[in-house]
Amino acid sequence: MSIQRQQVTVSSGEIKLEAVCGFNTQAGKMPGGVICHPHPLMGGSMDNNVVHALFGEFARRGFVALAFNLRGTGRSEGSYEGGEGEVEDVEAALDWLGSQSRVRGDCLGVLGYSFGAWVGLQAAIRRQPEVRCAGAVAPPVALFAFDFLSCFNGSFFFVSGDQDSYCPAEKKSVLLSGPAGKRECRVVAGTDHFFWDRESEAAGYLCDRFEACLKTP
Repeated sequence: MSIQRQQVTVSSGEIKLEAVCGFNTQAGKMPGGVICHPHPLMGGSMDNNVVHALFGEFARRGFVALAFNLRGTGRSEGSYEGGEGEVEDVEAALDWLGSQSRVRGDCLGVLGYSFGAWVGLQAAIRRQPEVRCAGAVAPPVALFAFDFLSCFNGSFFFVSGDQDSYCPAEKKSVLLSGPAGKRECRVVAGTDHFFWDRESEAAGYLCDRFEACLKTP
């Protein structure tokens, strides 16, 4: 198996975003997944450990994976905008990915870790129905409102640690509201918000679920 990585630039309006695309060169037309990183004002970027795990797992297993830096992060232009501009960045990443010749444009998914889940899921709702599946690692329901998720008609899967104070058990019900049969949660024991040494477990679970959603006709 050969995984190819390409440094690319995504245009979000007039802002240029730093990104990397990865895919299995032996595969044909593939579903695509955009991966969104944690809060940029708290050190989050596409170099994060969970983002790396998601990117590698999805690229190895026959997806075209796109990780990118939100505006004002790394080499991406612009500055932090409190959420709205960042949601537009995710939409721009979806546009770029869906336009690639090796990507099945009707089979797109969004993945986000922490703050990346908050902005990524908002973009997923805006871009229905081409975004059929969404996933999250440690969605910070104690910090941000996720009520909008009930408007997502696709499948949604999330992973959280049982020691994560930003995603406590008593607040998870909002994440499971929506169409029956299209919501699922995996709780990882002995893990907090940062998923150190458990990244591959989270990535593997989400990739299993995305395969079932996006690799079927």
